Amino acid sequence: MSVKKSAAIATCKASHKIMRLLGRTARALPGKIAMKIDPGIIAELAVGHKTIVITGTNGKTTTTHIVQQAVINAYGTAAYDPSSTNLEQGIATTLCLDSTVSGKRRSDWAVIECDEGATKTILPAMKPRVLVVTNLYRDQVDRYTSWTTARDYIIQAAKSSPDTVLVLDADCQVTASIADAVSNKVVWFGVECPVYEEGIGDFDEVVECVECGTPLEFNSRTFAHLGDYRCPSCGRAHSRPDFACTRIDERREKSCTLTMRIGDEERTIQANIRAGYDIYNAVAAIAGLVTTGMPEKEAFRALAHFTHAAHRFEIFDIDGTPTRLLLMKNTAGCNQLINMLASEGAAPKHLVCLLGAEIMDGISTEWIQDVRWEQICGPDTLAIVGGPKHEDMRARLVRAGVDERNLSVQTDYAALVRDMAAIGEPVTVIANCSTIEALRLELVRKYQPVDYWAE
Repeated sequence: MSVKKSAAIATCKASHKIMRLLGRTARALPGKIAMKIDPGIIAELAVGHKTIVITGTNGKTTTTHIVQQAVINAYGTAAYDPSSTNLEQGIATTLCLDSTVSGKRRSDWAVIECDEGATKTILPAMKPRVLVVTNLYRDQVDRYTSWTTARDYIIQAAKSSPDTVLVLDADCQVTASIADAVSNKVVWFGVECPVYEEGIGDFDEVVECVECGTPLEFNSRTFAHLGDYRCPSCGRAHSRPDFACTRIDERREKSCTLTMRIGDEERTIQANIRAGYDIYNAVAAIAGLVTTGMPEKEAFRALAHFTHAAHRFEIFDIDGTPTRLLLMKNTAGCNQLINMLASEGAAPKHLVCLLGAEIMDGISTEWIQDVRWEQICGPDTLAIVGGPKHEDMRARLVRAGVDERNLSVQTDYAALVRDMAAIGEPVTVIANCSTIEALRLELVRKYQPVDYWAE
């Protein structure tokens, strides 16, 4: 045990404790300090863990939380970050907090959510048993110049850890193309049924082959660019999933019953999820868990009792106003939120949209222009906009059909909470990362989230 390693762990733990006492999340800075003291701290503390890493554009936080809940239910403990800080410094904090000052791990398992760009340093350091890639979309143009940039980072990462099994989305041609460039074993997952009861789609008009640029042909599509595809020019085609949802048997307000195929055998399982896009997250989590070595029944049990992470489908009762928080990050993800809300029947009467442009959000806000706000907005929608980029959000909602007389601006989060409390009817909040964190911080000063997803 080196003095440097011990100092890094001790300093991380101390700074984390102090920051928590001050009411801070305390996930990034303590790990940043630890890495400054000992740059190799992640690799050193990862030794001996059964590690599963989850990355991808959309769904990685939900998938990670399903996985960590399964691991904790089955084995009692895991190294994981409940706040979903997914860059190197946050991962360093997670490992330090799961270790004694002498460097002995407390948990056998590590469940790590990882930013796509960070995989190129995390995989060679941690050498995980399994890497799950949920999907890859066009995302944050200020970070990734094309929708293959993140893929190339993951390819680089996989090559540095050739014994890591890759669990890839067979329905996402960009994710699937990772398999062509690496020698790692690949396990495929996918969805072989419609995910929306009313057949609501979010289809790009043309999806070009990632290999040759020819428009793809689809036997079926779930949403966005996902589906059973084939390129008529170069022959690139969809791989049959090893794990697949083949049918949604019953949809309830807070959950559903799924038929899942594993290999050639089908199982009926309960899933405490509702949104159509979460079907992918559920299948990805099951595939990752079983591939890592967990018995199927333990993985299924976790899915049946799953509760979402903070910011995702939380409900707060604000003095009689039920307020639902929905996190938007990019065009594709937000369109799936819109699809979910549209599938509920009546569009939200009271809508709060918050838009920021911090590093965690992506500096550009142009992506909101391609979100199909028109599906849930109209002249009778009562909307409040806020956040540093509220003018961009306001202009987009007006263009979507919201009457300017029914639209107000509130940039003070404490005042916004008071405004929502005065409504007295259900409110839907759609906000990006920085703004939803700021609002939630204000909410939890006085209110506790209602576990909307519990049965």
